[in-house]
Amino acid sequence: MNTVLIDSIVQLIQTLSPQEQHLLIQKLPHSQIKELSLEARCAFLKKPIAERRAMLARQAEGLIDHYEHSSEWRDLMAGDIIDG
Repeated sequence: MNTVLIDSIVQLIQTLSPQEQHLLIQKLPHSQIKELSLEARCAFLKKPIAERRAMLARQAEGLIDHYEHSSEWRDLMAGDIIDG
């Protein structure tokens, strides 16, 4: 697993505005990202750390696939950070 790439993706996502994050969620083809209720978030935090890490790793793998095979995200960032 390429943890450096995953960390970079997470950092990039954190810099997006809420509108851009929402657009990203909509664009991910097989994403299971959704708004979670407070109860769902608490339930996640009660899971063992190994299980939480495994869940997040699966989600990150989906993001890697998206970023490696799609140029749409580059169009959103054109001129800001990535110059072609």
